[in-house]
Amino acid sequence: MQTTKKTTTRRIALLTALPLVGALALAGCSSDDDDRDDVAAPAASAPAAAATEGSTGASAPASGSAAGNDALTAAAGTARKAVGSGTVTSIEQEAGGTSWEVLVVTSDGNEQEVHVDADGQRTTAGPTKETSDAEDVTEAKRFVGAADLSVAQAASTLTKTVSGTVTELGLDDHAGAVVWEGDVLDGSGTKHSIRIDAGSGEVVTNTVDTED
Repeated sequence: MQTTKKTTTRRIALLTALPLVGALALAGCSSDDDDRDDVAAPAASAPAAAATEGSTGASAPASGSAAGNDALTAAAGTARKAVGSGTVTSIEQEAGGTSWEVLVVTSDGNEQEVHVDADGQRTTAGPTKETSDAEDVTEAKRFVGAADLSVAQAASTLTKTVSGTVTELGLDDHAGAVVWEGDVLDGSGTKHSIRIDAGSGEVVTNTVDTED
């Protein structure tokens, strides 16, 4: 009889303990889930940040934002660094805006051609010395001597005249004066051809390019 009572007591104690064990197990699972959520949250947010950065970079050339003109300035600097010294006298987008072709005139009046990637950070070809005769060298030296404005300053002047992205810019002769001649693509996709005095920055001509 005493043995039966002890057995009954053990069963009651076991049944009483089971809900407590179950509660502790559930609490443990909840805690583990919370910990996993805390670790996963930063990883989930990373793609969103990356997408934002990617969309900004991709939209710059199409929207005509300042980033497009920053790439032009960077490409000019990269090309000049590749040559070692000299003056950038021409820069233009090529291959649908996926790269830049840059001409740098060295102190001897010779031109070096350099190709730079779209961001303006990396040389993709060159420098390659252009074939120049005595007349070419004389003209190049004249252009460089008359250009008080750098290519970056000229680009800035063009976009103050017409807001947009400079797609082409170079030193040229106009009515006997040295000018920076460039194309600016505005937000609507219209191309403006602008000439400014290479010394003073004064706007000489500003026309809308209607050619196909």
